[in-house]
Amino acid sequence: MNQSSQGNRARLENEASFHDARINLPDEHRLGYAYRSVADVYAFCNLPQDAHAASVLELGCFRGEEASKLAGFAGRYVGIDISPAAIEQCRSLGLPDNFAFRVDDANTLGTIEDGSIDYAFGNGVLHHLDLPRFAPALACKLAAGGRARFIEPAQGSLPLRLFRAMTPGLRTPDEFPFDHASIQLLRRHFDVCVVHKALLRPFLPMLFWNSTAATRAASWADDRLLRWPVLQDQAWLLQIELKPLANR
Repeated sequence: MNQSSQGNRARLENEASFHDARINLPDEHRLGYAYRSVADVYAFCNLPQDAHAASVLELGCFRGEEASKLAGFAGRYVGIDISPAAIEQCRSLGLPDNFAFRVDDANTLGTIEDGSIDYAFGNGVLHHLDLPRFAPALACKLAAGGRARFIEPAQGSLPLRLFRAMTPGLRTPDEFPFDHASIQLLRRHFDVCVVHKALLRPFLPMLFWNSTAATRAASWADDRLLRWPVLQDQAWLLQIELKPLANR
C-alpha cells in the first residue's frame, strides 16, 4: 500500500470512529441554539417535489433524520455513511423497502451505479471529503439531467474561525471549510451555482434569544449585504448546486 493509500485509509478510519462515537451522544444537539436561525438555509437540500419518484442519494445520512421526513416517497432512496453505527441506526428506523442504507466511502461512491442518481444531497458532508476524488466520482453517478445540492460551511468571518480553533473536539482533524479553491475544483466537473448565506446570522439572532423578529431582520440584512462580493467571503454557509457539464 503506497503512502497516499495509507493516508486515505487513515482519514476514513478517523472519520468513521469520530461519527461512530457521536451517534449516541446525549448532547449531540448542544449547538442547536446557534443553528436555529438558519433552518431555512438548510431547507435548500429538502427533496424537490419533482424528485419524489426519482432515484435519490443522501451522502452522510447519519441518524436517518432526513430519510424519516420523506413520507410518501415513491422513488428509490439510498443513504450512505462512513460510520457503521450510523448505518445500523438508520436500518433500525423500519423505513419501507425502497429505502436502503449502506456503509460507503463518499469519496468514491463505490456502491452506487454509474448514471443512476437523479438527485443527490448532503448537509455538511463535502468539507470532510477529498474533493479531487469525490468530484469525478459524483459526476459519474449522476444521471443525465441529474443534480446535487449541498450545504457547506465556508471559511467565514474571524469570529467563526476563532470558534473553530477553540473547539477542535467538535470536528474531525481532516475537515476543511470551503474556500475559493474548493469551488473551483468542483467547477472542473460540474456546472456550479453557489449562494452565500449567514453573515449576521447566527450572531445577531442569538443575542436576542433567536426571536422571530431578530431572525427575520438578520435574514433580510444578510440577503442584501451578501450581494456584495467583498462581503461574501465572510459568510458562514454556502448553498451549492451541482449539475453535470453539458459536454460530459
